[in-house]
Amino acid sequence: MTVKDFIVSRIRLFFFLTVMILLAQSIVGTVAEPGVSLHIRYIDLLSPLHMAGLCTLPTVVTYSKKKLSIKQVLIRHAIQLVLIEGVIMLISFTSSSIDTKRPEVIFLIGGIVLVIYVLAVLMMWLGQVSESKKMTAQLHVLQQSADSDSQM
Repeated sequence: MTVKDFIVSRIRLFFFLTVMILLAQSIVGTVAEPGVSLHIRYIDLLSPLHMAGLCTLPTVVTYSKKKLSIKQVLIRHAIQLVLIEGVIMLISFTSSSIDTKRPEVIFLIGGIVLVIYVLAVLMMWLGQVSESKKMTAQLHVLQQSADSDSQM
């Protein structure tokens, strides 16, 4: 993977994470404090962007110029997940608006981070599969073109 491809995939991941974090915040807020109305400031609307940015940074551990073995990929994804969980827990424990004294809130946040992580990895894998299919189709067309040129 080239650096350009890696950066483009991280930008896609950033926007996917922004949407998923916004949904997660809604779920956690509804479950942790049902019936409480939100009185948010406009600056608070930027928190999903802030979190997505911070969660995109640990994905650098998965970058490699060479092809990795499945074991290496799994180890890098495990490290990445631990780093992302750490980032979100750090944000949660330093935020005055999240009740981290209740263990169920911490487990809910950790579980939601895991679900979002799995969805993000799945989305990126599906993107790679789609790109591979396009490249295979283009290669097939080139091969057919070369075969028809050589028969003339």
